[in-house]
Amino acid sequence: MTKIIPALGLNDIRDSELDEYVQDKVNRINSLPEFAAVTPTTAVVDAKRIEYKDALLAADHGPAGSTQFKDQKRVELEEVVTKQASSCAIIANGDLALYLKTGYKAKDTRGTPTGPLPQVTGFELHFGTSKGELLASWNPMEDAMNFTVQVYSDPNSPDTTIVKEFMTGKIGKRKTSLSGLPTGLMVFARVRANGGNNGSGAWSDPAEKRVP
Repeated sequence: MTKIIPALGLNDIRDSELDEYVQDKVNRINSLPEFAAVTPTTAVVDAKRIEYKDALLAADHGPAGSTQFKDQKRVELEEVVTKQASSCAIIANGDLALYLKTGYKAKDTRGTPTGPLPQVTGFELHFGTSKGELLASWNPMEDAMNFTVQVYSDPNSPDTTIVKEFMTGKIGKRKTSLSGLPTGLMVFARVRANGGNNGSGAWSDPAEKRVP
């Protein structure tokens, strides 16, 4: 079976281009009945696109601090787009031609899914540049399709005390933003790789940090 790994290239898309990029995907998927069950839905993604577009306009003409808000909205939009692209890849189930109709591109289209993915290592939390933001980093894992990061409040019950969950593509040696967290709260976080024939790997060892 063909292995479809989304390649969004979001880091290469300028702020002024992101709105058009997302609108194109929404329009394409809305015209494809095969993707009616995609998650997040096109309505959710489009709502985030509009929020981002408004924040971008405010950043261009608004007061100090509006750029920071725009950056937060971009992170939120990128999260839902990343999730949607992964959902499209799952729905396509190896049919590359069908997947490409969504407008999303694929990085790796050869071979079969890898074996079980290992535990993510080197997971660390860092302070972000704005209130309610932490940054996360971990050792790269080439075979992963994407990664899920969970932020939670009780180290003994992570599954029942989730504060926020994020999905991100491959970040390499960079840091990814975990925004919109409760300021002042001591939180714990963990990450796992998605992909492979088991669906996802084991959770990483947790890291902890107080949200600025």
